[in-house]
Amino acid sequence: MDAMSVYNKLPIFAQNIACAYEGSRLARLRYGGSFENKYAEYRAQSKLSGDEIASIRNAKLRVMASFCYEHVPFYKKLFDECGIDAYAIKDERDIASLPVLTKDVVKANLSSFQPDNIQSLKPYIIEHTSGSTGSSLIFNQSVENVRELWAVFWRFWSRLGIEKGTLCADFGSRTIVPSTQSVPPFWRNCPPLRQIKFSAFHANEMNYHAYAKEFDRARLQWIHGYPSCIVPFATFILENGIEFKNPIKWITTSGENLYDHQRELIKKAFGVEPYSLYSLTEATACISENREHKLLVDEDYSLVEFVKSEAGWRIVGSNLSNFAFPLLRYDTGDICILSEDKLNGWRQVDYIDGRNAELIRLPDGGTVGALSALFTESSSIKEAQIVQRADYSVTISFVPINEHYQQDVDQARQKFKERTRGMLPVDFTRVGHIPRTSRGKLRYVVSEIKEQDHSDSGNTLTY
Repeated sequence: MDAMSVYNKLPIFAQNIACAYEGSRLARLRYGGSFENKYAEYRAQSKLSGDEIASIRNAKLRVMASFCYEHVPFYKKLFDECGIDAYAIKDERDIASLPVLTKDVVKANLSSFQPDNIQSLKPYIIEHTSGSTGSSLIFNQSVENVRELWAVFWRFWSRLGIEKGTLCADFGSRTIVPSTQSVPPFWRNCPPLRQIKFSAFHANEMNYHAYAKEFDRARLQWIHGYPSCIVPFATFILENGIEFKNPIKWITTSGENLYDHQRELIKKAFGVEPYSLYSLTEATACISENREHKLLVDEDYSLVEFVKSEAGWRIVGSNLSNFAFPLLRYDTGDICILSEDKLNGWRQVDYIDGRNAELIRLPDGGTVGALSALFTESSSIKEAQIVQRADYSVTISFVPINEHYQQDVDQARQKFKERTRGMLPVDFTRVGHIPRTSRGKLRYVVSEIKEQDHSDSGNTLTY
């Protein structure tokens, strides 16, 4: 019997103890050792200019490039084949000759990405990506890198005014409440992480009344989680005119795209606009909103490049702190719209449009992204999903908030026609619920057409 099977059989008080036990382990992992020093460093670096940050990042890059050549078989071979002197690397321009690395290449060469001195790099943990696009990656992550990443996360939260120790309502995707449970509480307490974890799999109107009461009892003012887990609760709050005794001050999201229509719905429900954090388990890129909702690249954490492609700018990143599994010029699979503006030298992103898998394809070989814009102005659509069939036809399923949705659907239909140049037949279908992935995520675009690389870079490793 596995651990989750045992957990699901425990009484609720024992499940809370189990959550606290696991929370203690995670708190030690994330916040132990060097965390406080790293956190202080990153907060201080927020005040530096772009040039000063570039100097810090380039110093990290030089160390990582030398390490890769000396200890990582894959990179030793790659540097030699490309004729690049790892010891002469000074900045991102010097590694631009390296091909962009895809997840498929990494998975096909896992053993050669492991440093030959891995034993000296302990402690490290075994990490894995969510696999939301059907391709999970399992790799080593150093404990130091875990703490570095959480220091960057807390810099994001702290600049919004959230202090460490603030109690958080966590709307994640883990099954912390057994699916067979039919009465409250549909949440579990995790004091070491200062979280109350609400189940994403018991979402209905009756249960949400219990959620709202718990919010008041615990005086919760901060919500964090997946947008697709927060939106159903926000819809309930909006439809029932519920007001909390302690108004919500902060809503932060991560793990998946925050679409404009979700942002607006959450803002209407709770009276505060959510802030978005973009990051990857692979530690190759981090982009987060400031108080003014400007998406800024965390320039001092990793080396982020933007590579032009047909669909927009591909986010390509190099991790600079995970020596247990280095990745240089790694294609995140995500597309963004790049801003021409900078904030004190820190690059700015207008919009992150998610994965390559969130593109639909045209019969002429073209692709169409930024599809969340279909519902940007909608006030009646709770959530939607676009499914493209193998014959290029498209079905857009939507869940309305009320019965006044037809105008919004008509506008979305017109926008879709304009974006696809009328090349794709489309059908809008009202549904009561859109299924989630096994991890509780909502995939906005699902395509039955085999994904192809439409990059213009012409320098991508895909073997």
